[in-house]
Amino acid sequence: MKPMISVKNLSKKFKDQVVLDNINLEINEGEIMYVIGKSGSGKSVLLKNMVKLLTPDEGEIIIDDNNIFSLNDIELNEFRKKTGVLFQMAALFDSLSVFENVAFSLRRFTKHSNSQIADIVHEKLSLVGLKGYADRRPASLSIGMQKRVGLARAIALNPEIIFCDEPTTGVDPLLGAAVDDLIVKLNKELSVTVMVISHDMSSVFRVAHRVAMLYNGKFEFTGSAEELQKSDNPVVKQFVAGSASGPMSII
Repeated sequence: MKPMISVKNLSKKFKDQVVLDNINLEINEGEIMYVIGKSGSGKSVLLKNMVKLLTPDEGEIIIDDNNIFSLNDIELNEFRKKTGVLFQMAALFDSLSVFENVAFSLRRFTKHSNSQIADIVHEKLSLVGLKGYADRRPASLSIGMQKRVGLARAIALNPEIIFCDEPTTGVDPLLGAAVDDLIVKLNKELSVTVMVISHDMSSVFRVAHRVAMLYNGKFEFTGSAEELQKSDNPVVKQFVAGSASGPMSII
């Protein structure tokens, strides 16, 4: 299976704090990969490097055969058309309607007519179960609905890759399961590769094809969700069990 994303010898530190320490990871085309770890383990820093919001101190990230840190501005815009991002709190524009939030990247990156944009927006909103909500403002929606709008915006350009930062944070278990189901649906129907940053273990076991766990700046584990559940590694076992007792500090 062809790797869609290859993280190679990636390191990142802030002042004297090493967050990512020479890590390597491959995410295959069409795969749902979860990156887990306790708060402050570097999950979001890794994601921000992958979407080029941060630049590593060393190493490279190859996405669809392109080293993203070697791209010029024009190439970077083309690269970003291939990716969609669902931020932790959806990061919607409160001053814009749901329609305009989903249309934002279409207006920025394409030359579609207004009628073409409207067709795409309504198609994506229908896909995430929000048909009829185009004229609403984000503030009038529940957190779960806002995340759905965020996903509709993330898939507006028909990306090859979707990055999700804590998609089930802040929602109840039922809404969390609904978001999980939506990720699986998008993966299957749109044939997208999905990388999810999370510490929601119920979501991991429902959705993930493979899992990578960050600990002390390195990947402590990489494998299937089933292998994660059966791991004898004491750090992995403690995290999966959600236990305060074990080698991993809770601070």
